[in-house]
Amino acid sequence: MNAIKIDVSTDVDQEIWDKVAEVLDGHYITISDAFRLMMHYIAAEEALPFPCIPLNPETVAEIKSAKPADLITIGSVDDLIAELNRDDGDEDS
Repeated sequence: MNAIKIDVSTDVDQEIWDKVAEVLDGHYITISDAFRLMMHYIAAEEALPFPCIPLNPETVAEIKSAKPADLITIGSVDDLIAELNRDDGDEDS
């Protein structure tokens, strides 16, 4: 199996970085090790190794306010694209 090299850049608050470094040091692994383990987990389980929730307060409020009657079911990606492109006549003019 061929390995690829990935260079990732992100902004993380210093406080978060320090906490992560402390936790990983306790497990004797590096940030690179943790990233590699996460990638293996996602590939094997076809899922994230943690719950993924929106951090934006507006998004959280919208999700909490949604009612079952407001929700729709989409059967496929093609159906989703068609629904997103559907002209529903609610244009702001």
